[in-house]
Parts: sequence; C-alpha cells; structure tokens
Amino acid sequence: MNRKFLAICVMIFVLGSSLAFAISPADYKDRFEVDMNENIPPIDELRKMFAPKPVYDRKFDYFWTVGRVFNKDFAQTIREYGTRQSRLKWQGEDVLLEQIKNLPKEYYQYIGPYLHTIPGISEKVLNLPGIKETKNKFPERIAPQLKDIENIEFLSPALYFMLNPDAWQENNLSRERIKFLTMPQKNYYDTKFMTKVMEMVPPENFAPGAKPEQPLKSRLRTIYPDASSPLTSRDIQAFAKTLNAMVEFSDNIYNKAKIIEAGNLLDEWENSQGKGAILPGLKDLVHPCQRLVQKIKMQGMDKEFESIISQEGFNMQEWGYTCDKTIKAYRLLKMTRPELLTLLLYKRNIYKNQLNLYSDKIGPSLAVTMQGIIEMYNAPIEDMLEVKKNQTLLKDSFEKLKYRLVSQSIYIK
Repeated sequence: MNRKFLAICVMIFVLGSSLAFAISPADYKDRFEVDMNENIPPIDELRKMFAPKPVYDRKFDYFWTVGRVFNKDFAQTIREYGTRQSRLKWQGEDVLLEQIKNLPKEYYQYIGPYLHTIPGISEKVLNLPGIKETKNKFPERIAPQLKDIENIEFLSPALYFMLNPDAWQENNLSRERIKFLTMPQKNYYDTKFMTKVMEMVPPENFAPGAKPEQPLKSRLRTIYPDASSPLTSRDIQAFAKTLNAMVEFSDNIYNKAKIIEAGNLLDEWENSQGKGAILPGLKDLVHPCQRLVQKIKMQGMDKEFESIISQEGFNMQEWGYTCDKTIKAYRLLKMTRPELLTLLLYKRNIYKNQLNLYSDKIGPSLAVTMQGIIEMYNAPIEDMLEVKKNQTLLKDSFEKLKYRLVSQSIYIK
C-alpha cells in the first residue's frame, strides 16, 4: 500500500488538536526539549484537571444511586434531544474541513461516501463541492487488484480508500522515472598528499584481516552521562542489556495501561502550559526514553524500573539520556537517501513557501511535524559510528521488545 495515501486517510479520520495559535517554524525546536526532573502535578490532580466534561448534568454520580425522584427538566431534554436541529460543534470540525480541502479532488470519491454515513458531521463538510456529489455513490476509479471481486459494490464505505489504485505500491512502479544526467567524475591524484596520508595511516593496519585496536574512550563507560556527553561502545552495550532485561516489564498489560494514561495527561498538561508539541505523541517519537522516564515517575513505578536498569549502573536520568542518544544515532545510521534529502530540503527552508499555503489551523501541525522529524535524527556523527559497531546487538534487543518501550513506539525501521 502507498504509505503517503494511507497517512492522508488516517489524518482525515483522526481527531486533530484545535489550534488557536500559530508559531513560526523556527520556534518549534524548544517544544521537543524534555526535563526529566520537571515538577509535574500529581497524577490524581491531572486526572481531575483533564477529565472529560459531560455534555449535560445527569443529576447523579453512579447508576446504582440514581435516587427516587425523576428530574422533569432532564426528562424533557431526553425527549427533545433527538428531534432538535441544533447540535454541539465537534472540536476538530474546522481542522477536518481544512484537511479535506487540501486533499486532491480525485480522492474525494473514496472518503466522501464514508463521511455521509457518520452522524454529526458538519453540513460545511458534507456540502463541500466534490464531497456532496459522492453521497451513496460507489467510486468509479478502482484498483485492478480489486476490480474483479464479486459484489465489491457492497463494500463498506469506510474501506473505500482501499479501492484507490494509488494506494497500491505495485501500481506506482510502472510510472516513468526521472532520468538524471550524470557527469563523469574527474579524479585528481595528488602524490604528495597521498604520501603524507600513508605515513599517518600505515596501510598494514587496515589491510584485509587487520584488526586495528579500538580507541580507549570507546572501551570505557561514560561517567555521569548527560544530554551532551558522547556515546561509547560500552555505554551502548550496557543499554542493550537493560532492554533485554526489560521485556517482561514492557509486556505487562497493566504497565502499558498506566504509561498510555500518563502520556495522554502529560500531553494535555504541556499543551495547557504552552510548551507542548501540539500533536499528541509527537514528542514521544523524538525522545521516547526521556518521556518514558517522566511517565514512570508520574505513575510511581520508579522502584520497579530502577531495579532493572540499575543492574547496568544506570539511574533513571542517565538511562534516559543514553537510550535516546543511542536510538537517534541508530535512526541516523539506518536513514535512507529520500529521508535524508527531505530533511536537508526542509532545513534549508525549501518548503517554507509550501507551508505558507496552509491555513493557521493546518500549517502549525505540519511545521511542528517536520521539525519533530528533524529532531528524531539529530545525532552527532561520533555517536553514529559507535552505534555502527554494535548495530547487530541493538537490532536483536529492539526486536525482542518489538520496537516498543512499554507500549511506546521508538520508530526504528
């Protein structure tokens, strides 16, 4: 399946955050900074602070204590609720409308019929030119892989996006590829320079079968690692051992539920303080380990977690820094050319004019996402070289955890 199209479809149907402000892309970098010792309110206080607000007052707390007298106003509300024309505006309504407007018109036939089946969708969306005409209409352009399936016209509208030929990767392989003109490379051989290099780097140390000695700093553990300290092979090896010991802790369903709850509340609280990453979960992709430490502290799971990582001499803060630096360097090592080119173009402001075409409701979320991707790969070359020496060990450790730390994705290809 074409990942780009699927991402667009998911983006359409997921409730987006309501953005009431706009920030220039240059201001987003500090949104991804994590303070593992930050003074976050107690979890019980956050639960009350961000508890879902009821649409109406039910006049009772629990179903087994509803009382003996039925409230007349409540009864009238119930009778009239299904017949009145007015409705409550959905929080992500304007965002959804903007997202649909930015979609190619030829994709409307795959999402429009489904939108017409969802209760409560705004008339602004349903009467949008191109969407209005798709009501109860089966898509005309169908992928050849599905065209001959019997009774496919009875497919649920929620799955119409699968009918799009562009959603199938094999349909895009036949498209004409751009042929770049390659110029012959001229190599100039500087005899004096090469002689000097040979003196500084004796060939016998790097001939086939030679085993150059590993630098001393690479064989030592870093004392008191922090966000800026370099990684060593021993740091990486110790971190990998903590991952192997964390499998049972990470697979525990109760631990997963607690971390998910803490993550949601943490995102809500940071956004309320004006220092969140706007989109939920985005900060977790950039610094999964430091965020995990924050969530574990919020839920009071410190002792159990420290008993695992302390076996390799880490405290929670040191483990968070070492873990995130290792993951970022590993991502950088596995980066593909298209990913590298995209990030370089964004850093050089090539996409600035394109981002300015979007409204204030969509632009900030796109800009902060791009900034987040840059931060995900932000690692010094020295760290990447140390990770390269241990990439097989790390790959095995990540696979044991299924590339997730207690329900939290670490996003490594």
